[in-house]
Amino acid sequence: MKTQIESDGQIKIPPEICQHLRLKEGDELLFIVVGNEIHLRPIERKRLSEFRGVLPATRPHPGKAEIRQTVAESLGINNLKSEG
Repeated sequence: MKTQIESDGQIKIPPEICQHLRLKEGDELLFIVVGNEIHLRPIERKRLSEFRGVLPATRPHPGKAEIRQTVAESLGINNLKSEG
């Protein structure tokens, strides 16, 4: 398949390719230049929640109060008021 570069530098991806790769309006593509060739790769966006559990926990979560206390101590704050 081939396409042409328009006057403003845009290219149109043939519908068959969009369907095959499940591309839709607003999707982002990565241009990779290899020698005299251009490779296009869809950029798959993931939600932050999809990364939950990817890395193993090295210790249990201490809780908000302990984290705040540790941060306060590292910043040299003497009187940390507890928030709910």
